[in-house]
Amino acid sequence: MINVRNHSDVQVCMGKTGDRGQEITDGLKRKGMKLTPQRLEIIRLLSRDNNHPSARALLRKVRETMPKVSTSTVYYTLNMLKKEGLIKELEFDNMDSRYEARMEDHIDLICEKCGAIENFDRDVADVPALIEAATGFRSRKMRYEYYGFCRKCRKED
Repeated sequence: MINVRNHSDVQVCMGKTGDRGQEITDGLKRKGMKLTPQRLEIIRLLSRDNNHPSARALLRKVRETMPKVSTSTVYYTLNMLKKEGLIKELEFDNMDSRYEARMEDHIDLICEKCGAIENFDRDVADVPALIEAATGFRSRKMRYEYYGFCRKCRKED
């Protein structure tokens, strides 16, 4: 196990396997939380989805395998996972909150037309130290986001 502290002030345990779903499940076990079939399915879907699903989109996907899962179960599970520092919630003014299991810092590219969110891998670990050295400002948490138009939407215009 490797402990990683990201710039969002969340400590993440990264297993050697890189299986984020297993890392989330292990995190719940360490905290003594129940691993219900519904929670496990939500974790499985969220950890494999790089599209940053909303709670409603995740509910639709969960219902493909568990038709009777309730809306409140999905929202409660997402809230609990976020509170425990196992997933991130991306909140927006003009669209539903989105969720991701990826905890290490990275850049999110957000399409203003279709709402797609894409991860852009770039080392951003030194940015907080550069800002602090230049301004004296010490960040507590941050989000790296770029807004614009995805390749698909640009082709449509």
